[in-house]
Amino acid sequence: MLNIFKKKPKVGGYIKYYGIEDYWVNTLTTKQHEEVKHRWSLGLGTNPDSIDKGSFKDVGYSKSNFLIIMAEGISDLNIKDHLLQWSLREQRPDVIDSHFNFMSISNEYKKMIKSDKTFYPKQIEVLQKDCQLFDEFCREYPKLSYYSKDEGLPSYPSFRELAIAYERTSEFLKAIDISQIAIDKDVKESTSFERRIEKLRKKIK
Repeated sequence: MLNIFKKKPKVGGYIKYYGIEDYWVNTLTTKQHEEVKHRWSLGLGTNPDSIDKGSFKDVGYSKSNFLIIMAEGISDLNIKDHLLQWSLREQRPDVIDSHFNFMSISNEYKKMIKSDKTFYPKQIEVLQKDCQLFDEFCREYPKLSYYSKDEGLPSYPSFRELAIAYERTSEFLKAIDISQIAIDKDVKESTSFERRIEKLRKKIK
């Protein structure tokens, strides 16, 4: 008999709040539900059942943030990739939020690359986007209430990570170019872009 009269599972919580009930029910498996709930409970001090139970009028995460957290929990690379790309499409026009989301997304792709190097182009694309935000980020970050002149701006690792990704995909000239841009912009990082350029030039020779 057709299951046209079968009731769909009732979904609430964050899944309902962000309007992704259909994806949760029809795309993700029970195992993946548990993976997401496990990730949600790690370091967040939240009840894992709040993912799909209960009701919320307001939450502290943007939809993009939430999709990244979901992706971090999922082990299936294709589903993880889909969630990360979805997160990119949901970015808010907020340079601070976008920067930290780009960092999280690129770090997730970095992990995925260990299993499948075909994800390099997607990591590179995210890092490029984040590097393009640098100047605006430097203007906007000091306006935040928790900004401290003594601490200054936080590190901005995307220039270093993009140089590394270019190097590992044998795009040495691009790696040199982004390293030189980082020098010109005085990007503070726990690396020497000058030494990186020297090393890259030797590889070209």
